[in-house]
Amino acid sequence: MPILTNIFYIISVSLMIPVMLALLLGLVYTLYLSGIAIYEFIARMKSKAQRKKFTEALENNDAAIPSFNGSGDFEKTLNLILTHGNDSLLISKKIADLESAWRTELQKIADLTKYGPAIGLMGTLIPLGPALVGLAEGDLVTLSNQMVIAFSTTAVGVLISLIALAINSAKKSWYRDDSILLNFAAERKQNC
Repeated sequence: MPILTNIFYIISVSLMIPVMLALLLGLVYTLYLSGIAIYEFIARMKSKAQRKKFTEALENNDAAIPSFNGSGDFEKTLNLILTHGNDSLLISKKIADLESAWRTELQKIADLTKYGPAIGLMGTLIPLGPALVGLAEGDLVTLSNQMVIAFSTTAVGVLISLIALAINSAKKSWYRDDSILLNFAAERKQNC
């Protein structure tokens, strides 16, 4: 039994560095996604008046619907609807492709909300073994160092999750609104 216990202890302790690296990479990636989300938010704020004007023109069934400025996939799809409004198959495919890309992006972000705390929990549990050994031997320095690692990894894991959750919620709302506008524009142009 001591051999098996030692094997599990060695495996557990050897996972500490990969867990800490995974948390660090997760945090960097989450901060990168935050930057992208902030950039997208600023772009949406800048185009808010244009979006409102475009939506009103669609709702009023104006003959001259203004083109939508921008170089993103959403803007390209909207302009495709305006220029190829009679090709319903092409438009349906482009909208479906864009919605699929949005779902894939949202799934990746949603995964961070799950993996961050799970890896953080691993980072909490792994140092508890050496901490308990330090406690048993009266080595308070080892105990305190291991407890700092345990609590730090938990905090980083939860932080990753919270940031990813905020980004996911915002993007879900944005993409839902974009999808409604795309489908409305496609229906309106096909019925003209």
